[in-house]
Amino acid sequence: MEKKALDKPKIEILSQKDRVIFKPYGLWVARTIRDVEQTCDEILEKTYPKFLIFDLSKLEGFDTAGIWLLQRTIKKFEDMNYKVELLNASDSFLNLSAQLNLYKPSFEKVPVQRSFFEDRLVNIGIATKNLFDLTVNLIVFLGEIAVGSFDVLKNPRRLRMISIFFHLEKFGLNAVMIISVIAGALGLVLAFQGEEQLRRFGAEIYTINLVSISVVREVGILITGILVAGRTGSAITAEIGLMKINQEVDALNTFGLNPMEILIVPRILALIFIMPILAFISDIMGLLGGGIMVLISLDVSPKLYIYRIGEAITMGSFWVGIIKAPFFGAIIGIVSCFEGMQVQGKAESMRTCTTRSVVESIFLVTLADALLSVFFTKIGI
Repeated sequence: MEKKALDKPKIEILSQKDRVIFKPYGLWVARTIRDVEQTCDEILEKTYPKFLIFDLSKLEGFDTAGIWLLQRTIKKFEDMNYKVELLNASDSFLNLSAQLNLYKPSFEKVPVQRSFFEDRLVNIGIATKNLFDLTVNLIVFLGEIAVGSFDVLKNPRRLRMISIFFHLEKFGLNAVMIISVIAGALGLVLAFQGEEQLRRFGAEIYTINLVSISVVREVGILITGILVAGRTGSAITAEIGLMKINQEVDALNTFGLNPMEILIVPRILALIFIMPILAFISDIMGLLGGGIMVLISLDVSPKLYIYRIGEAITMGSFWVGIIKAPFFGAIIGIVSCFEGMQVQGKAESMRTCTTRSVVESIFLVTLADALLSVFFTKIGI
């Protein structure tokens, strides 16, 4: 076995007109072979001319593991109908290679048989690693958003107002109809169910209080957040993901433009600005839907209904729901843009990231709503 230096193994690829030359460098031995195994797998995924040459003139050292990896790579090329030629192989390399051929090593990966417990443990480990990687990437993404936002605040001229107004219309005006219908229907259902339960105690008049406080403090903003996460969040992820697949984000970097300022910050700001307006519309429509049911079932006048609403809803209750809105907008915007930037260039990846964006946004919005509700209750609002 030859051994001149402890250089890490690598492969240099030289392209000619009708052939490709692969030149292994460094020390191909058992303790260093893992450094180049992934490289060998990657070169097998690419397309080359039909004639390939493996030039071993720069191979500084090898053992059985190194020869096995080279043989496996060459064998897979031959199985793909490439014509492979070996050049500048030393006598020791050829002798050791011939001895290894006597054992006819298998180049196929043998699946590992694991027990049920081992399989669950491996799945937990994979999920933990994926969660850790996702958390690290999210922290990095938040840092990039912070830097981009700081640059915009430092130089307001870089704030793309046209883009923000475009997204305000897209995220807000176009969502008013669906939010109004869902919020109105939800207020109607709350009034119907509340009236049915309170009638047992002869307190059905308090249905108005129940609907008013529930819609303004919790239901209105929560249903708005869920609808925006499902409608707008998925659209943002798909839109940015498609830009990633079409390499438009790479093109922005090539031209020296910051994708954070152009793609991310305007969308997040638009959601932060529009969510309080959507929450207010949701509150109004929820109260209107509840009022329709109350007027029908309790036979009260509209004037009495409005008067009871004024008694039940305080300014504190109203602002609790409105204050939550910008937080929900920021959560939906950050998660949606983050998942859009995670698309890896395949349609399958975009589908996965879009689904994950909606699920994560709804989960975080619901969690934030619970935490903020407890907080506002503890401080007496």
